[in-house]
Amino acid sequence: MFFPVMVDLSAMEVLVVGGGRIAYRKVKKLLDFGGRVKVIAPEFCQDLYSLAKYLDDEERLIMINRAFEVTDLEGQDLVYLATDDKDLNARIGGMCRSKNILVNRLDDHRDSSFINMATSRKEYRGQDVLLAVSCFGENPSLTRDLCEKLDEEFLEDR
Repeated sequence: MFFPVMVDLSAMEVLVVGGGRIAYRKVKKLLDFGGRVKVIAPEFCQDLYSLAKYLDDEERLIMINRAFEVTDLEGQDLVYLATDDKDLNARIGGMCRSKNILVNRLDDHRDSSFINMATSRKEYRGQDVLLAVSCFGENPSLTRDLCEKLDEEFLEDR
């Protein structure tokens, strides 16, 4: 069973393996929450290049254009696996667990040591609030829909 927790990403080393649209969405969210992210992939989607181009701080997003190497795990606190190769994701996931590195397989939540929640950050009654919803990795679109509905409710109660 997963335990909900919030972490300070600014103090963590985050690695994303994969350079496609799913990796882009994860990287964007990590950056929105103050993360410093290293992305490793043989190819990157145009959105990742665009994101890197408009960042104020070049140190927050490092893109390495090559295949994953075992040494890429050194010093990492969180790893997201966003490749379209299930075998590669499984192999890297196993390496992460053996090194006690928290890992999230975006293609298989059952093989992850943590999952993410759909979130929405709002001001409510003068207080900064983060709404977070999870279906324990089972249905990301449902969590997103529920978070949007909660968001609407909070806006009505302002």
